[in-house]
Amino acid sequence: MPLSPLKRLFTPDPGKPDGPDRLLIEGREVPVRYRANAQARRIIMRMEKDGRGIVLTVPPGTSGNAAHEFASSQAGWIWQRLSPADQQPETLIGSSVTIRGIEYVIEPASGRGTPVHIRDLPSPQLVVRGDAEHMRRRITDFLKREARRDLEKASRGYAQAMQVDFSRLSVRDTTSRWGSCSSTGTLSYSWRLIMAPPKVLDYVCAHEVAHIEQMNHGPEFWNLVYRHCPHTDFARTWLKRHGHTLHKLPL
Repeated sequence: MPLSPLKRLFTPDPGKPDGPDRLLIEGREVPVRYRANAQARRIIMRMEKDGRGIVLTVPPGTSGNAAHEFASSQAGWIWQRLSPADQQPETLIGSSVTIRGIEYVIEPASGRGTPVHIRDLPSPQLVVRGDAEHMRRRITDFLKREARRDLEKASRGYAQAMQVDFSRLSVRDTTSRWGSCSSTGTLSYSWRLIMAPPKVLDYVCAHEVAHIEQMNHGPEFWNLVYRHCPHTDFARTWLKRHGHTLHKLPL
């Protein structure tokens, strides 16, 4: 029976390939997403529906790095099929980005100092220094760092509370899952969770850490999640109604 969209986002990861999430072609960074497929006999590459990234289906025994090298060898094929770069907004100045549920207006700055920082007064702003052409990358890097910090803190807190251990934690730009937990105890999360309200990110961590103990979605699993995360219902409802908006931001 097909899984509901929400269930697919939290399906335990049987061992997703781990490789670089970007491929540089002619100075343009192309997002790379990996999928494991036990039935695949070779690496299969296809374009994302929006034409701005690629998906690599990886067979058993093949590493994410090997798949990335294969994609690099097909740079010409990818370049011909990429959506024109001018389809992306020319500038982010004056637009907004949501961080921990709060909307911040992007403002440029000159001089020395922290490349990207939050300014709360007189109004929420995300201040970005440097050339406009590097603004998108700087903001994305900042959000990924903030996401990793929040995700690691929440995951370690739940691991201690549930008396389990995880082997490592990775942060990616996934489109099909907010989080996953492999059979080896690796936790993977979407960095875009940093844009959601804090209770949502916190719930996803509780959900994935619980999979270390219960690699399923049975009653014992949900009892474990609800026992340690009282805002589970709020977060699940928020993701169902608003989760798609996290992928529509211009980053």
